[in-house]
Amino acid sequence: MKFIFTLILATSFCFAFSQNTEKEINNMVWKPFTQAWEANDGEAFNKIHSKDVWRINPGRLLIGEEYKSRNSMRMNGVKKDRIIEFTFETRTSNGDNAYEVGYYRITDTSGLEPKFYVGRFHVALKKIDGQWKIIQDWDTDKINDVEITPESISSRNFTHFN
Repeated sequence: MKFIFTLILATSFCFAFSQNTEKEINNMVWKPFTQAWEANDGEAFNKIHSKDVWRINPGRLLIGEEYKSRNSMRMNGVKKDRIIEFTFETRTSNGDNAYEVGYYRITDTSGLEPKFYVGRFHVALKKIDGQWKIIQDWDTDKINDVEITPESISSRNFTHFN
């Protein structure tokens, strides 16, 4: 009986910690990520990344300042008619480190009809000086050479962090 009580107590503590970590990451990373990305604000976007972040796309690796300087040039503060939403497959943490896998969906409403852009991401995060930062960000629009389409992920529940 004592073992079962200890197991329940340990499981409850881990679950509560996990919920707290998820809430922290949502507030410290995904909400500012969404706001900066939608505002096209490179400076704010760079603040949620570590100084030596790795940004990986198929065929390209940018590290630290190289990635951040591209963000600053590309994200010039001119707001675009688009929103970004996320859905997660896996969210794992062990204290000050976390790893998340999921999908993003971008809705562009600048034309007569909305356009959707989707992809899969893997993000590694680390809590640095009390602040969660993205230390590695990888995404793709294909899984096993099969294109991800809005239809292929339409059953997922997306969240807009604003």
